[in-house]
Amino acid sequence: MREAKPGHGKRKLVWKAIRGSAVAVMLILLPPNALAQGGPPLITDDPDTPGPGYWEINLASIVEKARSDRRLEAPLADINYGLGQRIQLKFEIPWLNVREPGEAVHTGLGNSNSGVKWRFLGEEGQRIAWAIYPQVEVNTGRVMAENGLVNDGSRFLLPTELTIQISRVEINGEVGRNFVQKGDDGWIFGLATEIEFDRGLELVGELSGEQSGTSPADLIVNAGFRKRMTRQLVLLTAAGSGVRGPTAERPQLRLYMGLQVNLPYQYSLSTSP
Repeated sequence: MREAKPGHGKRKLVWKAIRGSAVAVMLILLPPNALAQGGPPLITDDPDTPGPGYWEINLASIVEKARSDRRLEAPLADINYGLGQRIQLKFEIPWLNVREPGEAVHTGLGNSNSGVKWRFLGEEGQRIAWAIYPQVEVNTGRVMAENGLVNDGSRFLLPTELTIQISRVEINGEVGRNFVQKGDDGWIFGLATEIEFDRGLELVGELSGEQSGTSPADLIVNAGFRKRMTRQLVLLTAAGSGVRGPTAERPQLRLYMGLQVNLPYQYSLSTSP
């Protein structure tokens, strides 16, 4: 889940009616051996899980620079565990460094995020895979929330992810409802494509959005790659920019750099646990 933007008001919990939109990105390449693997370094997730008894740990740094502030999450620990072939347990927490114009730098723990993904249809390599991924975000510490630098109170996100494989291309779509304790409810959505080349190189791209209350949706475009270094390590990199949203708060640059650690190694359907 994304951190709150400065200046967002705090209001009483109100469950609002459905408002959403669908977005699309254009696919331009069709190389062989497309690999389904959503999530980092992208914002958009997919139905894949780590595998039974396997760990997927993403250690990363994320920089977001806007006119209103510069936000650094470093380190960001995103820890995932496969409970059987269809269930994933998740825990994520960042260390934040936020600088606003004319103010001192604020540092501290960001909000923690816990979730359970259940892929109830299909699996990697099949034409369609579908999952739900409920997640809860809570304040880990009060200091950053009191300074308005993270969402104050808890949030419950209920998204669903769908992967469609067409020939040698995979498309990942995600849409979810965000229920906010102290603020407006909203939506998150995204559409991503992932294309694998030889030697463990995978190009990724997405259009990701978030909408709150009756405000127009904020949109971010990201592109990057994954490079498999060993059976345990994958290099993750992506860069992007906001293309819609309030000018002062819209990210001029969003940079993700990280390393994925797979234990005991990256799971494959052809490999027994």
